[in-house]
This record gives sequence, C-alpha cells and structure tokens, in this order.
Amino acid sequence: MYNTVLEAQKIGLEKIHHNQKAKNVHHSVHSFIENSKFKGRFIHSTGHSIGLAVHDGGNISSESNLILKENMVFTVEPGIYIPGFGGVRIEDDIRVTKDGFEFLTKSSREILEIN
Repeated sequence: MYNTVLEAQKIGLEKIHHNQKAKNVHHSVHSFIENSKFKGRFIHSTGHSIGLAVHDGGNISSESNLILKENMVFTVEPGIYIPGFGGVRIEDDIRVTKDGFEFLTKSSREILEIN
C-alpha cells in the first residue's frame, strides 16, 4: 500500500509545473491508484493550496479549474484507506516552479508504521 501511494505521489509530482491544470495532476494520481489493487480506495483530493490559511482556496482535485502558476504552494498528498484496516497517506508541501516544483518538506520518505 505504501509503495502504491509513493508511486502515485511521484506520478502527480511529475505533472506539476507552471500553467498545468490542477485537475490533470489529480487525474494522473487517481488513475494510477484506480488501476492498482486499491481501486476505489483514494477518497479525497490530491492536494490543496497553502497560504495565510492552510486551506486558503485552491485545490488539486477532479473539480478544480485552477491553473498552477509559478510560486504557488500546495500539498501533494495521495492516500489509500481500507475500512476496518487503516491506510497510508504521504503528504509533502511543494512550490510550483516554471519547469516543475521544489520540495518544501524536508522529512524522510521512509515508511513509518504506527501500531
């Protein structure tokens, strides 16, 4: 499950750049998870903007009409959730750049299991 979420996040990050449609980023993440054994288990948006308030308006979702612009800051946080079992979410903060993105999150990507 962790490896699927990690790969989904990498796929979404590869789509991020100035003038990209936010819904295209979400679609790439959602499509990857839907084509895995975890079909139907990605139940939220791929990310949201970060500004003066944590959720200050924009999001990376199937409903978004937002066009990503250089220096916008977002979370990229795909997840898979299985009722009665648990789930995995990998969340990183990024800044959109002309040609891609810059990680703002500095934490490790090693799996952390909490019992």
